[in-house]
Amino acid sequence: MKAPKKNLPESKLVEVKLPANCLEVGMHVTRLDRPWTEVPVLLQGLTIQGPDDIELLSTHCEYVYIEIEKEFWLEIGKSLTKEKSYPGFREQEDIHKVLPKAKFTFEQTQLHVDEVLTSISNGEQFDMDASRKAIQACVKNIMRNANALLWLTQIKEQDQYTSEHCLRVGILAIAFGRFLGFKEADLELLGLCGMLHDVGKLKVPDEILNKPGRLSRIEYDIMKQHASLGKEILEAQKGADQLLIDAAHYHHERIDGKGYPHQLSARYLHKFIRIITIVDAYDAITSARTYKSGAPAFDALKILFSELDMHFDSELTEAFIRMVGIYPPGTLVEMTNGEIGIVVSANPNARLRPKVELVMSAEKKFRSPYVINLADNITDKEGKAYMIKQGLVNGTHGVDVSAYIMK
Repeated sequence: MKAPKKNLPESKLVEVKLPANCLEVGMHVTRLDRPWTEVPVLLQGLTIQGPDDIELLSTHCEYVYIEIEKEFWLEIGKSLTKEKSYPGFREQEDIHKVLPKAKFTFEQTQLHVDEVLTSISNGEQFDMDASRKAIQACVKNIMRNANALLWLTQIKEQDQYTSEHCLRVGILAIAFGRFLGFKEADLELLGLCGMLHDVGKLKVPDEILNKPGRLSRIEYDIMKQHASLGKEILEAQKGADQLLIDAAHYHHERIDGKGYPHQLSARYLHKFIRIITIVDAYDAITSARTYKSGAPAFDALKILFSELDMHFDSELTEAFIRMVGIYPPGTLVEMTNGEIGIVVSANPNARLRPKVELVMSAEKKFRSPYVINLADNITDKEGKAYMIKQGLVNGTHGVDVSAYIMK
């Protein structure tokens, strides 16, 4: 939602107080609840350009003042300042206690996904009951501790993209549904939608699917056929729910009606399909392929945010960003004091301040791991608050995130 531009002479502008975490792209911030010199911005006065601006001000300020048209504010003010809350994830067992079980579930489900894709490639039926059981195991793990499986989705093998992507989309969709408060039966169906959404790509030639560089118009038209091919595959599959078929068919449709294959408008897209569209895009952007490197989670979230109400459902996308956090579980990070850590879990109400397990000293020497919650403003030995400087690629400084799964 964008605030009207302030260069319209007929508009009457008012200055209103707004919680910092309710800012939206396009709003013009005129004042803060503290001096501008206490916030790391270049100018006194800021137009919100993206989620990073919102996060910056939310981290440093409780509330801000924005300049906005009076009529526009009267129309949207109440809904904008209303607290957006979701059930989220309850803190349960220590993540290292549940990671081995989550790892086993992840690996077993990966094997099943491989079997499903092999069957489809051979033109055979796959075991839908086995698929449901595999997804049920993922649901139970996520109900127990969602962050464990989210951690595992950060570990990716480039040469197994298709099968791993299907599994990751399934897991991320379940976790998102859990964050939104879905019932267990709905989580299972949503997870299946994610796991099977891309089966049509098995019928697309590899030289197009994995082509380095830009596809030609003809090649792109062939690639887009995977949505309709997925529909045909699942329609022929015994025991496939209609929503599974629709998710495969319509996951590339857009909220603004400019997607494919049928340019459907938002009212025709089931909530599950809207979720799969968001999760599919997020995982694709953050994953490395033969022709591109994976982008950091923060960059992926900026892309999602920039496409609100065009490509992606606005409310669901904002909720997804809250769930994932700027630094998702399993992300390797460097602190401002040079120490290295691994994100254990996100804090939905403080996305720049997750829980982090510190594993390496500022001198880049391994140390006994311990967990800190950045939302508690923990200080280091110099008395300075721990803050994340940047996200790192797994393997930086010799730290392999997967090595900490069994600790």
